[in-house]
Amino acid sequence: MTAVSDPQRALELLVNPSAGGGRAGRLLGAMTRELERAGFTVNVHRLGGRSQVAPLVRSLVEARAPVIASMGGDGTFHDVLNGLRNEDGSLLPSDGTAFALIPAGTGGDLAARTLRMPSDPAAVGRYLSRASPRPFDLGKLQFTGNDDAPAVRFFVNIASFGISGRVDRLVAEGPTWLGGKAAYFVASLRATLGWRHQPVKVLVDGETLYEGPILTVAVCNGRSFGGGMLIAPDAAPDDGMFDVVVLGDLTFGQQTLLSGKLYQGRHLGERGVTHGRGRVVEVHTRHPSVLLDVDGETPGRVPGTFTLLPGAVKLLGAA
Repeated sequence: MTAVSDPQRALELLVNPSAGGGRAGRLLGAMTRELERAGFTVNVHRLGGRSQVAPLVRSLVEARAPVIASMGGDGTFHDVLNGLRNEDGSLLPSDGTAFALIPAGTGGDLAARTLRMPSDPAAVGRYLSRASPRPFDLGKLQFTGNDDAPAVRFFVNIASFGISGRVDRLVAEGPTWLGGKAAYFVASLRATLGWRHQPVKVLVDGETLYEGPILTVAVCNGRSFGGGMLIAPDAAPDDGMFDVVVLGDLTFGQQTLLSGKLYQGRHLGERGVTHGRGRVVEVHTRHPSVLLDVDGETPGRVPGTFTLLPGAVKLLGAA
């Protein structure tokens, strides 16, 4: 790390150059210059693959790096904070480090719609120069991985299951040049072909919230997913609670009528929508393929348990 007069202004910038169809790579030079102009000393780490993220994050945290900034989409930030996951699924303490999220990828729901982060490099520099470390909750998910083995993963924004898992798999297989909202819109249309609602039972803090067929269920730390769908308009990643939203046994006509309200955050209380809040969400199902969407990734399927970790890390944010 380069020596600076104020070591707290040293910033480790972890960038996925391919995020957003290469947008992160194209913005890297300008972002670095603007961060330096804002008073940070920037050390750039180009991420060539997911396997190198965890060792890098762990080494930086153990060295008590003041700031680790993730530049890319929500998926890049997800990978960075999963670098804190120990082999037993516990969380590596990171008291000496604050994290930052710099949006530059396909999926930017957490940054843009919950944290209200700017994306212009100059605006990012100004924002982070005024930001201070604030508590940020994490979700911990225990589930069945794509290899059929038990798995554990942290999530930063939203973990959902049902048609959202199918949509996300189609987004991952599609072109990144479409951009966030367009990519999710096209994938959503494809996902509805041949779709059948899947039966689940959802418990929140030990009480049954919902039992029956579902279109999708979202366990929310943040407010938005799917390229702008405001699924949990009241969620906050520092309130120590999940918002759980169930889109239940909706007909195609009901889905169509509800879609506009979902993007506006006006769907809670509508017929077929169930909402709850809590810290532990348990999901049971006998259906063999209720796919997960975890911060834009498709790591496996439920059954599973979602546990909130209040104030698990510190995130640079504005007042």
